[in-house]
Amino acid sequence: MDSILQTLFMATADSNSSYVQILLSAASMLLVFVSAILLAHRNDLGWWTLILAVFVGPLISALQFDLLGLIYGIPLLLLPIFGLWRFSQYKLHGKFTREVTRTGITMWSAVGMLVGLILLVALRFGPFLFNSTFLSATPEIWVMYFADAAIFASFVMIARGVREGWLLLALAAIADLVIYFMISPMLGMIGLYVFIALAAVYGFYLWRNLSGASEVAHEELSEEELALQKAKQATLDKLNADSEK
Repeated sequence: MDSILQTLFMATADSNSSYVQILLSAASMLLVFVSAILLAHRNDLGWWTLILAVFVGPLISALQFDLLGLIYGIPLLLLPIFGLWRFSQYKLHGKFTREVTRTGITMWSAVGMLVGLILLVALRFGPFLFNSTFLSATPEIWVMYFADAAIFASFVMIARGVREGWLLLALAAIADLVIYFMISPMLGMIGLYVFIALAAVYGFYLWRNLSGASEVAHEELSEEELALQKAKQATLDKLNADSEK
């Protein structure tokens, strides 16, 4: 087992600490993959899995190696917590499945997502943002930081019923895959990002027939109209029966 793990994840590890960080990152991405599969089926457990992914990755890494990483990890934890709350607003169908209604993407939501990504990347740099150190970051680092942030931020769109959130997740996973292939070709991490991208495409496909909020409201209105018609008919039948007497 140790030899398999070293083959998959230790291509660029230069110490035991970096090896542990790589394994924590891999475990986090594995949980992201599981979360994406669950949420593709609109299952509440996907949000708990995503919360665990943040704990296993950014939070534990920060607690073990650099407490300044909490500047990024704690706000990141708010994203799946928001998703858990947002899903609770949908009707429950079965034990854990929600009746998610589709929401269209707007200009304001797109701008909000872009601002959120910039903020997450800034938090990822942490104290280095306040000096010139972050300016020396390579393009690969910038792409990786934005892709990592987009992987988690895409779930905010998914929580709101925005189907395009799955496409953002797929693109972010592909971007991370390319970066890892270029700078540290670890088969394990590359494979995990491939699985996340496939899970995102799977979620995008499953959400193709979701009803919009207006359609659901129309259906509910139709049910109310049907109930009123039945009530009126029952009243007329009772009046007719009374008149016959």
